[in-house]
Amino acid sequence: MIASRHPSPELLARFAAGSLSPSAALVVESHLALCDSCAAAHRDMLALGGALIERLSPAELDARLFERTLARLDEKRPAPAPSRRRPVHNLGIDLPAPIAERATSGWRWMGPGMAFARLDVPEDRRISLVLLKIAAGQRIPTHGHSGEELTLVLRGAFADEHGRVAAGDLAEEDDDTHHTPVVTGDETCICLASIEGRLRPHGLIARMATALIGL
Repeated sequence: MIASRHPSPELLARFAAGSLSPSAALVVESHLALCDSCAAAHRDMLALGGALIERLSPAELDARLFERTLARLDEKRPAPAPSRRRPVHNLGIDLPAPIAERATSGWRWMGPGMAFARLDVPEDRRISLVLLKIAAGQRIPTHGHSGEELTLVLRGAFADEHGRVAAGDLAEEDDDTHHTPVVTGDETCICLASIEGRLRPHGLIARMATALIGL
């Protein structure tokens, strides 16, 4: 799989710095699992960051930090609730390693020729991580975004006002973006997307549908 659209340098730097949300980080990490050049660039960023940290002067720590750290080790934390979702291998597609073991809701109807599956990211309740399955030739209603959206194509391709996005490619959208994706070719398009906030469809029916499915 050879990608032609890669994470921007800014996005890759945010990933290397650990400042992305867990859901967005999984999308970038999945791209790195499919793209050797971006994986190498990420390793270079980590090496550069480590070299810069080594050159920093040590900072003086609060004398009570050690005692506070030991006290927190004794704190009782609630056990995470067990997931009730099915394993993702029921989706009928091979997934990148970073998300291969995530539980999922399974495919759910989203509209004619369209389905979605939520991936379970209990450490990130603010952003939705979903798989989207769109039939060949299907047009997704024109929409905008209320936050950042990262979309990694796993199979097939789509095109919008900004160009073509094929398998392995990662598209970055924000709240200034409005587009109308259309699946190109004869193959069903399957994407992994992290969606911050809600989609903003332009049409009434599309707005009702997205409110119903919670995207």
